Amino acid sequence: MLDSLLLGGVAALSLGCSDFLARFTSLRLGAVQAFTYVVVTGALLMTVLVVIARPELTFTTTGVSLAVIHGLCVTAMSIMLYAALARGPIGLAVPIVAAHPVLVLFHEFAAGTSQLSLQQALAAAIVVAGVISASLLEFHAGTEQHNAGAPPRGGKGGTVLLALGACVAYALLIIFGQSAAAEIGQIGAAWLGRLSSAGVLLLAAAAGLVRLAKPWPCARPLLAQGVLDTLGYVALLAGGLTLFPGITAVVASLFGFLTILLARFIIGEPVGRFQWVAIMVSFGGIAWLASGH
Repeated sequence: MLDSLLLGGVAALSLGCSDFLARFTSLRLGAVQAFTYVVVTGALLMTVLVVIARPELTFTTTGVSLAVIHGLCVTAMSIMLYAALARGPIGLAVPIVAAHPVLVLFHEFAAGTSQLSLQQALAAAIVVAGVISASLLEFHAGTEQHNAGAPPRGGKGGTVLLALGACVAYALLIIFGQSAAAEIGQIGAAWLGRLSSAGVLLLAAAAGLVRLAKPWPCARPLLAQGVLDTLGYVALLAGGLTLFPGITAVVASLFGFLTILLARFIIGEPVGRFQWVAIMVSFGGIAWLASGH
């Protein structure tokens, strides 16, 4: 289980830092443009890695199909997540997205590859309760501000919907990505996923559906995002080759805690005391899921 935990930790650190940077690049360029540059950077990095390292790659029809679907799910999830982070508040969006391991473990149970214990069922309930509590407390805080005459922060309903969509897409990208890694290896799965994601967005740009502004004002954070995002997904997919792939997904979901901490201590985003409790309950449930897998 140690390898599953380690890969999940690498994914959590990488994706947490990447998503915090996404707050700024998405505000500057928009969610779609920001992610386009990030995923193109990741695709180029993966291609360079494959050319230099020359890993043994074996492609199958099933594995390639799963990797492409994984890439499309990454695109959908990232655009919704970037948009939710840009709208804010991060303390509302991140706990909802970070609840995706519940869906992953339920899928394993439905597929017959895993069986939820009583502890896991209780932990899943705690995760959901924490997510709902954090969301309700954020709405309540916004209502109190509005009633007190403070300018409404607004957009919370849209943030919740985007975060819910990102949560479902996150679970799907893990399910398809780890299945692809089991077929063709994590390097091949991550590489094809990056290429398919970048390809769809570049085709959309060529068709005029997406306008790409010059990325130079955000070049450094976009480059850092591309590196961190790619590293995070390679680690996440590598977890599919371990005995406990669900554990990697659960630990990786702690990226949200890092994102919230960075938002609180770097940009000073306010998080109420009871919201902190709800957020910690949510992530505590995720940790309990890991210990009971």
